[in-house]
Amino acid sequence: MDGTSEDRLLADGQGDNAPAPAQDSPASARRPKRRVRHHVVRVSIWMFAALAVLALAAGFTILALTGKPVALPAWAVNEAEQRLNARITVPEMRLSLGKVEVMVDRDWIPRLRLEDIRITRGLGTTVLRLPEARVAFDAGSMLRGAIRPSSVVLSGAAVRLRRDTDGRFDLDFGAGAPMRDLGAFPEVLDRLDQVFEAPVLAALREVQVEALSLTLDDRRAGRQWQIGDGQLTVLNTTDEVRSQLTFTLASPERAPAHALLSIATRKDSSGARLRATVEAVEARDLAAQAPTLGFLSAVDAPISGKVITGLAPDGRLVTLEGELAVAAGALHPSPEARPIAFQGARLSFVSDPKAERVRLDAFEVESSTLRLRATGHIDVPGVTGGRPEAYLAQIAISEVMVDPEGLFTQPVTFGEGAIDLRLRLDPFRLDLGQFTLIDDGRVLSASGSATADARGWRVAGDIALDAIRHDRLMALWPVSAVAKTRKWLVENVQEGLLRNVRMAIRAEQGQEPQLSLGYDFVQGDVRFLKTLPPIRKGSGYATLEDFTYTMVLDEGQITPPLGGTIDMAGSVFSVLDIRHKPAQAEIRLHTDSTLTAALSLLDEEPFRFLTKAGRPVEIGEGKARLNALLRLPLVKKVKPEDVSFDVQGRLQDVRSDVLVEGRTLTSDALAISATPRGLELRGAGKIGEVPFDATYRLPFGKEAGGKSEVEGQVEISPRTIEEFRIGLPKGAVSGSGWGDFRIDMQKGSPARLSLTSKLTGIALSLPEIGWSKPAGGSGTLDVKATLGKPASVEALRLSGAGLDAEGKVSLNGGGDLDRLTLSQVRIGKWFDGPVTLVGRGKGSSPAIEVTGGRLDLRNLPEFGSGKGGKDGGTPITARLDRVQVTETIALHGLTGEFSTAGGFKGSFSARLNGAAALRGGVAPVKTGTAIRITSDDAGGVLAASGIFSTARGGALDLQLMPQGPKGVYEGIATARNFRVRDAPVLAELLSAISVVGILEQLNGEGLVFSSGEAAFRLSPAGVEVRRGSAVGLSMGVSMAGTFDSRTKALNMQGVISPIYLLNGIGAILTRQGEGVFGFNYRITGTSTKPSVSVNPLSLLTPGMFREIFRRPIPQLESQP
Repeated sequence: MDGTSEDRLLADGQGDNAPAPAQDSPASARRPKRRVRHHVVRVSIWMFAALAVLALAAGFTILALTGKPVALPAWAVNEAEQRLNARITVPEMRLSLGKVEVMVDRDWIPRLRLEDIRITRGLGTTVLRLPEARVAFDAGSMLRGAIRPSSVVLSGAAVRLRRDTDGRFDLDFGAGAPMRDLGAFPEVLDRLDQVFEAPVLAALREVQVEALSLTLDDRRAGRQWQIGDGQLTVLNTTDEVRSQLTFTLASPERAPAHALLSIATRKDSSGARLRATVEAVEARDLAAQAPTLGFLSAVDAPISGKVITGLAPDGRLVTLEGELAVAAGALHPSPEARPIAFQGARLSFVSDPKAERVRLDAFEVESSTLRLRATGHIDVPGVTGGRPEAYLAQIAISEVMVDPEGLFTQPVTFGEGAIDLRLRLDPFRLDLGQFTLIDDGRVLSASGSATADARGWRVAGDIALDAIRHDRLMALWPVSAVAKTRKWLVENVQEGLLRNVRMAIRAEQGQEPQLSLGYDFVQGDVRFLKTLPPIRKGSGYATLEDFTYTMVLDEGQITPPLGGTIDMAGSVFSVLDIRHKPAQAEIRLHTDSTLTAALSLLDEEPFRFLTKAGRPVEIGEGKARLNALLRLPLVKKVKPEDVSFDVQGRLQDVRSDVLVEGRTLTSDALAISATPRGLELRGAGKIGEVPFDATYRLPFGKEAGGKSEVEGQVEISPRTIEEFRIGLPKGAVSGSGWGDFRIDMQKGSPARLSLTSKLTGIALSLPEIGWSKPAGGSGTLDVKATLGKPASVEALRLSGAGLDAEGKVSLNGGGDLDRLTLSQVRIGKWFDGPVTLVGRGKGSSPAIEVTGGRLDLRNLPEFGSGKGGKDGGTPITARLDRVQVTETIALHGLTGEFSTAGGFKGSFSARLNGAAALRGGVAPVKTGTAIRITSDDAGGVLAASGIFSTARGGALDLQLMPQGPKGVYEGIATARNFRVRDAPVLAELLSAISVVGILEQLNGEGLVFSSGEAAFRLSPAGVEVRRGSAVGLSMGVSMAGTFDSRTKALNMQGVISPIYLLNGIGAILTRQGEGVFGFNYRITGTSTKPSVSVNPLSLLTPGMFREIFRRPIPQLESQP
């Protein structure tokens, strides 16, 4: 090679664009040279020398003139082979030449071209084979009589170079036994220097090897490389030997890699300078040759750049400088670990092997997804021995921007940061001691580890942030990491500052990552559901543990459409299992607000329960404190049937005009609950002024049809009657007690009331009918009413204290009593029939209408005072089927009009015992109620009463005056013009006195009495006749005595005076009905079997003297 070639090589070895790479090989002790290798080299040198001399001798002059190559004849080639073989001292080693050509160039430099050069041993085993070799000789040496080559070009050489685990090299020229143990790398360089120091090669300036095929078997790195299309150039200068190797590394998976290696060694020293320029070389290939860069073995990516190093005489590397550009690839430390892709990076470094430290002057990543600026250093303990123990890095970050497509929603940037880490390669383990990023005063710190082995990746990381805006955290949260939870946070946590952020991640390849997250937040806007209003000014904390995300709200307010703000402190949002698809959310709401606001929130989508139930949100006033549990899927559109909820809470100071239509409900405190089935309110309060303890239920859903109900207990007192307009007369209820009630409500229809009570503690009174129940007594009240305007009672049942009544109540437009219709009333033993109370306006007692039934005067109680209302009493209209007066006397078909004004009074008409018609009247007196009865059929009355069953005609006037004791009356009865016939008792009297004519008259048309009167005393025991008489033309009769109604016993006495027309002339001197002459008689026995006795001698006693012989009037014995 000419001088220009040498200058070019020197320039390439020292220029700015081609710094020399380094190979890291420890110095080792030199081994003794082997004789075989020495002889091969010597034979080669002598061969070249002999061939050069032969070429000169064959025709130097002719060749110089023509410039054309001349092939040596076979004999010359054979002669050359023999002479060269004679100089080979290695046993059984021989040289063969295929063809030799000689030429002289224009500079008069002789050259040889040899083809098919072989060195064999033994039975023909090829040790070295060269397809072609070209040799140029030094002209100066030839002038001095010495043949010295100036350049050698070898073509097509195949070499195998092996480095053992100690860093020593073995050489194999392609076949046969290799030349072993060239020594360590410094020894190899020394041997190269020694080759050029040989006298025969003193003029050799350049050696080129073209089309070089090199196999490098690096046992220490555990790798093997096949290099093709290589070119080796060795320049020999006065002071140095410079070598340059260019080659291509083919790969079936990637584009071919190119490398240029330059080595310069000084002949007076064992030191060397090395430079490597690479293009698209695999990171692992580079890491295998430079232990300082061993961390690149975990990278699967092509690298381009340059590396410059120096080799000390003892074989140690003095420095290692480099600039490397890493193309797109992946972090792939083990075959089982899933590759982690990246786009590229740039590295500028300086290594100090003695200090075992690599200074990072620049570490940059510049791509569309990541921009990084960093400096620092890496400590590599053990690198001087060729086997680094670990890589300990401290890196300062000046700028970082992360924006990988699909990973974050927007670029993530930090202004500064620092990393402390330790990397071990076998197995791969990265320990992150400190990772700090700072931006705008916010500090992000992290620690953790990553391992890649036969199980793949295992990652553990802990991240802490002192404070960060929510949108900034979401920018740092990868889109694909726990995507559902991240999406919920993005959509529902809209603003706010996050503090004390703590995150931990544990991930193992092939398994679900485990993420732990915790942070505090202030002044945040949080939305639990898209359809609900957001929580403003929210503060609290959030955690993600065991696949459950939880957010707790310490402060915050929500504003629904109605009712004002709601304090949401204590509310909790949870995603029960973030792995579940769709994830299920659990929301625990703790609210403090107005009742309207709480219900307004529950009536938002997706609930709308009040709206669907046909009820307004504004059902009343009050304060509400609620605890609500909601469960729903985190899907784009939540359906109402997908939401389950349970609301429990307490309402205070409640007032509602809606819950009970037409009534005002108030309560100091109510319990509230709501589920998908409905809304429920429980507690004590008042409906109007009436205390209650009840439960209000409002069903949800279409099937509810606008229905609701109230059920519980309510006070029964005068204010209850007034509030619900039940229609009982004023004063009918006193005291207070409790009843069970139920109000059923239907939207658009009046509410329906059902009320029952045992009436304990409740006093009832109906003085108009003489009935009352004391507060201590028991009874039954059953009411079914419609609470419309006006209200109405469809069914009323009242029983107790001898009363049993059923009926209904209607009210007028003003809400006052219209009619209390009792279809069936039983009062003790004295009344059974229908009664109607007819309202007459406020302040007036109702009128009473008795439209049938039975009245028994024997058991008639005392009536009220009869003061009545403002109009002076209670009017009573009676149409009774039967009025029982005594055991034997009853009034049928009684019709009357009565009033209680000033006492019970009025008039009536009836039929005595269903026969004789009569009229009557009642009036109050001091001792009770006086009775007067008149009839146009006195005989019929006497017959119906059983006194004279055959009496006929006449007029009757009967007056009864009460005497105080119950059922005791003093009476006076008068009768006019009545007839008696077929009277057995009277017939027996007449027969006894043998008055045949009168007897026949009695049995005929009957006896006519023009007048009759009686004074008597009526009591429950019977009748005491104090004085009685009846007179007519035929006879006169007086009577006194008793009739016992209990035993039917008769004890009567009197005087019968025949022919009273004449005999009565002297009656002025006798009693009424008695003549001057008469017979005394006595009747005993019973009314059904009387016994009559007459004293005939009494006829002889004149009337005026008859009192001498008259017995005392009999009297009834006291009631037993």
